[in-house]
Amino acid sequence: MKKKWLSLIHLLLSLFIAVFMANSGFSQSPYSDSLVQVIAGQPDNTEKADNLVKLTRYYIMINRDSSWYYCEKAYSLANQLNYTVAKADALYMKSILLKWRGNIQEALSYNERFLLLGDSLNDSVRLAKGNLYHGNLLTELLEFDKALDHFGKSLALYLDLNDTDGIVANYNSIGSAFSRKSDYDSSAIYYLKAVSIYEKTGKDKLLGVLLNNLSDVYLELGQLEVARKYAYRSKEINTKYDNVNGMAMDFIILGRIFSEEDDFNGALDNYRQADSLYNQIGDYNGISEIQTNIGVIYLKQKNYLQAIQYFNKALEGYRKMEYNRGIIVALGNKAAVYCEQGRYQEALDLYDTVLFLSLKHDCREYRKDALWNISDTYQKTGNYQKAFEYMLRFNKLKDSLFDIKKTKVINDLSFKYEKEKDQAHILALEKEGLQKDLSLRKRTSQRNAYLFTGVGIIALTVFLLMYFRQRAVKDKIIIQQKIRQLEEEKKMMAAKLLVEGQEEERKRIATELHDGLGVLLSATKMQFSIISDKSPENKVLIDKASRMLEQATGDVRKISHNMMPGLLTKLGFFEAVEGLFEDIGDTGDLNATCTITGNQDRLTENKEIMLFRIIQEMVNNTIKHAEARNIELQIHVLPEMLDIKYADDGKGFDIGQKLETESIGLKSIQSRVNFLNGKLTVESKPGEGVKYTMQIPA
Repeated sequence: MKKKWLSLIHLLLSLFIAVFMANSGFSQSPYSDSLVQVIAGQPDNTEKADNLVKLTRYYIMINRDSSWYYCEKAYSLANQLNYTVAKADALYMKSILLKWRGNIQEALSYNERFLLLGDSLNDSVRLAKGNLYHGNLLTELLEFDKALDHFGKSLALYLDLNDTDGIVANYNSIGSAFSRKSDYDSSAIYYLKAVSIYEKTGKDKLLGVLLNNLSDVYLELGQLEVARKYAYRSKEINTKYDNVNGMAMDFIILGRIFSEEDDFNGALDNYRQADSLYNQIGDYNGISEIQTNIGVIYLKQKNYLQAIQYFNKALEGYRKMEYNRGIIVALGNKAAVYCEQGRYQEALDLYDTVLFLSLKHDCREYRKDALWNISDTYQKTGNYQKAFEYMLRFNKLKDSLFDIKKTKVINDLSFKYEKEKDQAHILALEKEGLQKDLSLRKRTSQRNAYLFTGVGIIALTVFLLMYFRQRAVKDKIIIQQKIRQLEEEKKMMAAKLLVEGQEEERKRIATELHDGLGVLLSATKMQFSIISDKSPENKVLIDKASRMLEQATGDVRKISHNMMPGLLTKLGFFEAVEGLFEDIGDTGDLNATCTITGNQDRLTENKEIMLFRIIQEMVNNTIKHAEARNIELQIHVLPEMLDIKYADDGKGFDIGQKLETESIGLKSIQSRVNFLNGKLTVESKPGEGVKYTMQIPA
């Protein structure tokens, strides 16, 4: 079970919304009712458009349906008045609301329009926050290089504006990008940069969320005590400022820490406290996330019934909020439960839905995990071919998302923008872990030389680590492929030996019947003839016994011939087939036609036997079931293959129904064609006969 399904990352979004409200004046006004009354009495002018935008901002954290309603009205009025400022702000708010719904591509489209209007207004503040937000959207799509380009533009503008909150928000976003790439060392560095700035400036109101992010990083690194320390520091600050959303996130991270320690009661206690806080502020996404985490606890305890119940609750909540990413995660979690229960087909059905939704909503990270899980599930069912196909798709997508070069690009460009504004910092890891204290800035040439030397070493180290890790993964996949290939070859060899053994046994039995029992019966018949001459009084009985012996002799000869036709062993496949069709034609019941073109040299013994058995099975099926009047066989011997066509004008059959009932005759033909590495096509409908087409390598 992939860890990716266990929960959604709530932290990046929460911090971004908090910072964007702080640096943009998006505070939750206590005068919303009075503002609604003011708008009701206002004429359609620019002031009314601005007030509608304010209501949109107010309701975004309270009632998103109301927020969307006022946003639409603001945009419509601003468009009518050709009022660019309100039009831009309405587009920005629409983009944020769409992101909450999980519609990232639509959100990108609206924010691009916002950036164009911000550029036309030459508004640095709007361009700074728009580029920061655009980078976060691209991070959601795992397009890290493009995201960094926008973070760089935003950071440069915020440095010009001397906007501390904006600078911190960029450091946080870069840290989050590294976290999404599982590069937790680099993530910790940028989070610590942001923490240091707030500690120095005394702005600790938002420090709690940053510390929460750091706690999440150390949790991913497995340093649980460090993670716990940051979580409690975050909780202390969020409690001090009555930041309910922040406290809820603290309880979530603490719950995850307890869960990692298998202290499930402690984890559930923290999750329930977070649930209480989210209910208090009406954060339904947060409530659904709690239900997801509680479901994971029950899944770890193998309490599958409770796990499914909580995942269903989360799914219901996400669907109400139209939060597509949450829906994907909830479905993935349900599939994981089914997998644990051995209900593999139900799991595969859900994973297929996850794959479809992740493709529809461009959630490539979840699509990657769905491919891995489908491959893993097929492997558990023993369908190694399917497992291998999905593993190849997984690795192809993974390689496209996690290009080794992207880590270097993020490092280089980030430091480039910091250098341009002389805001680069020296970080030193604390003894306890990856915590780093930021030193005072130095602007000497010596400082810059040391800095770029360090950047080069870090970039080279990261590159080498990623390279060897990627190489190890690929080597492992190649080994797995070779093992599966050997297993398949082993199965084919076993099948080949089995078939060859069967044919040898047929040949032995046919020989014994013909040379042993056949000769014995003929000798017995001769003895009866002698007795008949010497005992005239018993002639009637002896003649009857002689006829029965003659019939038995014929039956033995016929059985022997069917098991291993003499023509097949003496003259080969082509002569044996022609002989078979002549015998059928002689009966008068069927009009049998056989046409052979091309070089009729002998084939290998195994191939001749297999081909004859295939034709024999087709003829038997026609005689027993088809009620046909005509059969036709065409064999074209080509330089590289045998092209064989067989048809009858019988009553035909439904191919799908035959496959469902696992027809032994059809299955026998297919298995022998597979044995010869050939291709088989069957065409038939009720009342229209049947047509077999085969291509067998020469």
